[in-house]
Amino acid sequence: MKLKLGLTFLLAVIPTLGLAQTADIILYNGKVITVDPNFTIAEAVAVRGDKIQAVGKSNELLRFADAATVKIDLKGKTVIPGVIESHAHFHSYGRNHYRQQLGDKLPEYRIDWALVKTKADFLAQIDQHMKRNKFKPGEMIFFPASNYASEAAIRVFYEELTSKDLDTVTPNNPIVISIGGGLRIFDGVCMVNSKMIDFLWAKYGDFINRYGRYWKDSSGKPTGILEPPISLLIEHQLLPRSRAEDIAGMLKNELQEWSAMGVTTVSTRMGSQDVEALKILDLNNELKVRIPYGLSDFFAVDDAAATFKRMGNLIGLGSSKLWINSFTPIIVDASDSRMATDQKRLVEYGPDGQYFPIGIALLDPEYRGARGNYFKEWFLEVARNGGRVANLHTAGDRSNRRMIEILEEINQEVPLKDKRWALDHCMMVNPDHLDRAAKLGIYYSCGGAMFINDSPEIARIYGDKVANTFVVPVKSMLNKGLKVVYQTDRHAYLWGDLEPMITRIVEGKVWAPQERIDKVTALKMITIWPAEYVLREKEIGSLERGKKADIAVLDRDYLTIPDEDVSEVQALMTICDGEIVHLHPKFSEEYNLKPPGATIATFAELFSRR
Repeated sequence: MKLKLGLTFLLAVIPTLGLAQTADIILYNGKVITVDPNFTIAEAVAVRGDKIQAVGKSNELLRFADAATVKIDLKGKTVIPGVIESHAHFHSYGRNHYRQQLGDKLPEYRIDWALVKTKADFLAQIDQHMKRNKFKPGEMIFFPASNYASEAAIRVFYEELTSKDLDTVTPNNPIVISIGGGLRIFDGVCMVNSKMIDFLWAKYGDFINRYGRYWKDSSGKPTGILEPPISLLIEHQLLPRSRAEDIAGMLKNELQEWSAMGVTTVSTRMGSQDVEALKILDLNNELKVRIPYGLSDFFAVDDAAATFKRMGNLIGLGSSKLWINSFTPIIVDASDSRMATDQKRLVEYGPDGQYFPIGIALLDPEYRGARGNYFKEWFLEVARNGGRVANLHTAGDRSNRRMIEILEEINQEVPLKDKRWALDHCMMVNPDHLDRAAKLGIYYSCGGAMFINDSPEIARIYGDKVANTFVVPVKSMLNKGLKVVYQTDRHAYLWGDLEPMITRIVEGKVWAPQERIDKVTALKMITIWPAEYVLREKEIGSLERGKKADIAVLDRDYLTIPDEDVSEVQALMTICDGEIVHLHPKFSEEYNLKPPGATIATFAELFSRR
């Protein structure tokens, strides 16, 4: 009995002994929105090392200070958990924004489609690249696009160019052309020349004949236009890659902009080249934002079952700053006119809609004549081996419906309820399907301004009812018990993108008013709920003792400002892993704070340096 009482006493006092240690940072006299289970509002938060030491009243926490403690009197300013962005491609943005750092080290050669009015205009640019760069025979070359938007450019790509045309200027090299920028095949659509076709069919012929979707001429031969999964196989396995050492600095600069918005975690999907670059930053203590990621390298492999069985379940592996949170094929449809939909168009959608009357319906086994549904088979193998799929571009209502149907089938063999499989974007989701999604425990990662701002265009294309019920139906999802997290899916000002989730105002008009959410819900969507999405809710997402010290100090009272002012919120200080990583210049000056390694600049200043 005495032994039992002794153990009980020790267990009771251990927390107190921990609190008696000196704090490294104390923020006090503030409004600390903890986002804990009770949504507690405190006055102060103390940080020791990389953890939150205590949350509570100012006079209580100041007892843990000594001469070395950084004490900051917030004078009523608001503190929230570090923001968690659930879906943004910072690695792509970094290459685009800071590409001048590398000059010719990026293995990509851009085609400016603004200069293309005819097939000859396009081929002339390819020819210039070939002559200027003196490529070795057999070397694979990647040509991404810039300014791909005009009707003329789209007509040339889809109607006039063929692989044989490309052969006239690239007779000795396999080439890949993307309709978007960056080191990826945008929306899964690419064009290749005959050298690349010969290589692909020789090495992956069985795979292509069963799963590969490609455009054919009147004789049944490939024209050169490829779609997933074969185009994603090219992206994941074959495209030329940058050296990790070369792109690490670009990613570091890009992530400084995210810290300036109060963001401490960004979830994305990546291939191994970006992971290796981030590992370099992590090892050198230069990774100031947590990066959970969906790994895309293992989609479109020859034998998915053998691959996943051999490597085992990698979910959760990595460091506290960089870890795998899912496997992903990147996309199951595309964007805008190329998103897969069951809805009838009232008018044509954009300059390329005629080529994709129902969008890029990659989950439909009959789409583009495929004989097998590789996506469905691949998802099943992920589930069988204990994995999880997230960071998945699922924009249209048809692709959302098909994903639910496929997951219902998989669920018969492998229960998915607690696996947190996630569908990202919510551009168009049929509310009639939400009950089925809830039974599967699906998480939704939904975009704000990027998608809500399209409501007028969706109304024009599909009618008012669709625009007011299908576009980012967050409140309907929450009412069904689904967990919803927030994403930007672009590099814009996060707080400005968040505001339309709350107001639903686009150009002075309210769209889908029943889908409005309050600011408390919005805050949970950027903190504790996405912590679940990235599988780290026990470590991040709220300000609670023992969790990682990821903290943002804001310039105004988030809970009381008008909804229309959310877009004006600025982060004054961002702490990640107990380290001050960003300071607004005025805040730095006010408190004479200039910690080593911290970026002292406004978001606008960082944004303009590109």
